[in-house]
Amino acid sequence: MKNWLLAGRTEKKLSKEALDFLVSDDIECDKLIVEEDVIGSEAHVLMLLDKGIISKNEAKKILQALEEVKKLYRKGRFILKPELEDVHLNIEQFIIDKVGVEVGGKIHTGRSRNDQIILDLRLYLRKRVNNILSLLLKFIKILLDKAEKNLKTVLPAYTHLQHAQPTTLAHWLHAYAEMLLRDYGRIREAYMRLLNLNPLGACAIAGTSWPIDRLKTANLLGFKDVQENSFDVVSSRGEDAAELMFSLTLMLIHLSRFSSDIILWSTYEFRFAEINDSYAMVSSVMPQKKNPDVAELIRGKAASALSQLTCILELLRGLPSGYFKDLQESKISTLKVVEDSLKVLRVITGLILTLKFDKNRMLKLTQENFSTAVDLADMVAKKAGLPFRLAYRVVGTLVKNSLNEGKKPQDITLEDLNKASMKVLGRKLNLNEKEIKRVLNPLESIKLKASLGSPNPREVLRMIKKSRIKLKMEEKSLKKEVKRLKMAEEKLQKLVSKVIMDK
Repeated sequence: MKNWLLAGRTEKKLSKEALDFLVSDDIECDKLIVEEDVIGSEAHVLMLLDKGIISKNEAKKILQALEEVKKLYRKGRFILKPELEDVHLNIEQFIIDKVGVEVGGKIHTGRSRNDQIILDLRLYLRKRVNNILSLLLKFIKILLDKAEKNLKTVLPAYTHLQHAQPTTLAHWLHAYAEMLLRDYGRIREAYMRLLNLNPLGACAIAGTSWPIDRLKTANLLGFKDVQENSFDVVSSRGEDAAELMFSLTLMLIHLSRFSSDIILWSTYEFRFAEINDSYAMVSSVMPQKKNPDVAELIRGKAASALSQLTCILELLRGLPSGYFKDLQESKISTLKVVEDSLKVLRVITGLILTLKFDKNRMLKLTQENFSTAVDLADMVAKKAGLPFRLAYRVVGTLVKNSLNEGKKPQDITLEDLNKASMKVLGRKLNLNEKEIKRVLNPLESIKLKASLGSPNPREVLRMIKKSRIKLKMEEKSLKKEVKRLKMAEEKLQKLVSKVIMDK
């Protein structure tokens, strides 16, 4: 049977193949936004009532039907019918079936599915984004807590996957905390720029002749403001998602790099960390194995998010202004990345909370491979009054000689350094062997660091405290925003109930 809600221009119903092609994937996504469509419709109806576009009795009947949809949905009994194309027409058809087309047919007055879907997605994404932000702050706090407990836990820092310089576990943990705080800021900005603006009332693209009040619906739905230009509203579908997805994808990339570190550190070759059994899997054939599957799939989710972001950007790149069916694909991509982000943050929190670090192993490897060589070069430059490049050549020669002779950093003597100096400079260096030993000791080397942002325990502690201040500010701001949205939702529900209960 042809969908009579949209009967008019065409005479034939969609073919089975066309309906399946156009609807099947999209309506699965629409199952997630039923309640948002109801809430948006309730605000729209209250606005129509306030402007005298519909009567109080009409509003009452429509709102009663919308509340019934909400109750059925929460019980898992509101089933979307593919032949009705999407969540919007499914709900409108339900209302018309309940109260008749003379009343129910007025719900779509002064709006279009073009602004309606943007509204539904923004309402859905606002909640999800705030959940993501809450989980992200929780994870950052865990990183800072662990960092503060490991200010003197020595760890080799790597460049090119080769030992570079000694650092600390606290320095490494705080680095990721800072990356994720930037991610938090980007996600928050994306939230405020478009997701917290009311698109409802833009209609198909050029507004409406009905005397609607877009500021009223913005207030009822807890939006900070109205996205004014109706042409811009409809054309911005996908832009809001793209900005959010970029921010989420970058967050996932940071978590992917974090996971890659953990994966490497859990290998036999590194043995810096042990993943808890509850976050690992075993081989089906090799009984000795414990695989870091959770950390690996986090990397996979980051790769998937990047592909979904590319999809949306390419959709936007290829389109003129206005609305096109292509943009339906952006919904699928957006919802997947958002849901994956929530899953990743939940699981990585458990992963880090149960992760065990082998501090002795970290220190042992740091001591063995001349990661303090640059510190020795700095000392030679300062104490002997040499240009750094000459000190670099002396120490480079010392390292080469030591490796050839099987000597480790702790075995180096003043005689060894002078041997290298004679070869490079043609003279010995008047240095203190005790100072040489000290600077070659990884922890002492770290304590000698004087630059801003270095792994010196005092400096890392200062940075942790600074990050905690940022964290508390963001926690307070997020709590305030969540409360504001909850109050708006409760206010809307009270107004709906008032209209329904009034005689």
